[in-house]
Amino acid sequence: MKKHSFYIISMPLQIRKSGNDVITLRFYDIIQINNFLKQIHVPQRRETGGELRMQNAGMLPEGHITFARLALALANDYESIYVVNTQNGSYAEYRTQSTKKELIVRAEGSDFFQDFQRDCTAVVHPEDQPKMMRIFSRERIFGTLGEGQSFSLHYRLMREGRPLFYCLKTIRGTGDDDRYIIIGVQNVDEQRRRESAAMAEYEIYSEIIKALSRRYEVIYYVDLRNGHYLEFSASEKYAKLGVGVKGTDFFRDAQQNIQADIDPKDLQMMRQAMTRSYFQENLRESGTVSLNYRLILEGRPQYVTLFAMPAENDPDHVIIAVTNVDAAVRRELKLRAELGSVWDMASKDALTGVKNKHAYALAETELNNAIAAGKTPVFALAVCDVNGLKHVNDSKGHSAGDDYICCASQMIADVFPCSPVFRIGGDEFAVLVQGKDYDDRSELFRHLKEIASDNRRKGLVTFAAGLAAFDPEQDQCVQDVFERADRAMYDNKKTYRDHPESRA
Repeated sequence: MKKHSFYIISMPLQIRKSGNDVITLRFYDIIQINNFLKQIHVPQRRETGGELRMQNAGMLPEGHITFARLALALANDYESIYVVNTQNGSYAEYRTQSTKKELIVRAEGSDFFQDFQRDCTAVVHPEDQPKMMRIFSRERIFGTLGEGQSFSLHYRLMREGRPLFYCLKTIRGTGDDDRYIIIGVQNVDEQRRRESAAMAEYEIYSEIIKALSRRYEVIYYVDLRNGHYLEFSASEKYAKLGVGVKGTDFFRDAQQNIQADIDPKDLQMMRQAMTRSYFQENLRESGTVSLNYRLILEGRPQYVTLFAMPAENDPDHVIIAVTNVDAAVRRELKLRAELGSVWDMASKDALTGVKNKHAYALAETELNNAIAAGKTPVFALAVCDVNGLKHVNDSKGHSAGDDYICCASQMIADVFPCSPVFRIGGDEFAVLVQGKDYDDRSELFRHLKEIASDNRRKGLVTFAAGLAAFDPEQDQCVQDVFERADRAMYDNKKTYRDHPESRA
């Protein structure tokens, strides 16, 4: 008996002959091979172990020849096919000779089960031997395998110290052939290893999918052609996905749910975005759709992100995932607020509350970069210098001088409400005039000078001021604008010096 495992053949087969005649065969009919061999000359086993071949096929009736060819073709898939007589245990092992396409007798014996038990201990993997001996015994086969019934058994066979996967399938005949069983042996090692590799790869992908799914509240699979969709939600502790909802119109259902589920601040935006046309346009242009909004969860608005992209190799279907980013967004908002506070402290003048010289340097750099890039920023600079500060400090003390500076700072900021004010020196301020203030700069600057003149008459805080607007025809950088404004400020200050009687 050959030392390897077994596989069965058990599938109905129909063969259409000439005309409309149909012959139905079953694989257990392979038992008839034994009868075929009895009808032809089959010499006894040679002592040299030579193979015995099916010969003189022409002596068989036409139907037998057809079936013999069929059996031969099917046998090509198996290493061995055993035909066992259940009454006395005798058996024959058949194989195919691929070069001559013949079915040959490989071995014969008088007690299949005795030989099986012997060979099992010699060639079957030690871990599989108890199972093989228990299941494939004379009592088990004869006692439980009824007519036409079959079973299969997988195990490992040891060859050259390496385990190979095999499959054995056994079927018992029916009717006149119920005394026979057929055992098919097939090497499935390559198939099993491919399946194992595929299963291992599937498990890896499955774990990746599970890990990624933990971050999503819900995932939709949407057919953009008709709106049909499936909803998958994270339903268990470890985010195993379960099918939750089927629907026929995703965008209609989304519009209906928006009213109750979306924070009112984001309602209008989501109404416009959750349409088939919006998704199709954005997918066509950028390949994705991304929406950030607040969803009412657990009775309060929580930040979420919707991300959509087409299914691979199927642009008609889109995968839409919604992830809860509330904790992350709120941490970021808190961090920004804290950083903003730190930045305010670093960029504000401690005395006056307006921006300091460091902030002015950053603004100047940003404008210079824009000018160097060929852009034409629209801005002007107003430079102001507080008059008589030294006199106030000397006569009234530094505390009074500080109040004097703060009063001047407030007056300047009130005149230019849309523009940042910078304290760039002890008694010097600069205003980056922009926006609406830029459009009204001439009128605002005239008003600033009027305030200074009026204060001079009243003996209050006064300052000299100069104004210059950026001119791309003559200015290469912010400093060019500043120098023109500074010269204008000194011209104005000269007027103050020429009238010392007006000092505070």
